[in-house]
Amino acid sequence: MQAAKKEEIFPKDPNKTYSLMAIVDGDSFQVEKGPEDTVQSWPHLMVRELVLFLLVLAVILGVSLLFNAPLEEAANPLHSTNPAKAPWYFVGIQELVSYSALLGGIVTPALIVVSLLLLPYLDRNPKGTGVWFSRDRRVATILFTIFVVAMVILILIGQFLRGPNWHLYLPWK
Repeated sequence: MQAAKKEEIFPKDPNKTYSLMAIVDGDSFQVEKGPEDTVQSWPHLMVRELVLFLLVLAVILGVSLLFNAPLEEAANPLHSTNPAKAPWYFVGIQELVSYSALLGGIVTPALIVVSLLLLPYLDRNPKGTGVWFSRDRRVATILFTIFVVAMVILILIGQFLRGPNWHLYLPWK
């Protein structure tokens, strides 16, 4: 019975040799994978990463040539800006705090940190891993997209739609 089970898992192929690394018994999703199911990192992965790096570099250079980013005046502790804003990457959380100090300043950041700590233990589904926009990982993709869109919206509101005393205003009026 045991030999028949191993024969199902590891069919004998006279043209294929097995090393000790390939003889694995268990429920792992890597049991049936062999070298023919893989892609070499050189040149495939490295060339794609190089092309992406060059594309991102070109976009950043283009943006830096099109938009001026001057320094503001030196900080004066006697005359602080109104409203005092966090840097753009924290202004989304500052925006949450403006709605509710408890929810935006304590509960939401704590939930984000705890969920990121628990993510490897909660998301144990190997299907679709390493595939962009996999249908097997639809829930994870949707949750991540909602989180990113919400943070971008909060950053835009906090950066561009907040005026004196942290009141909402439309910049074109």
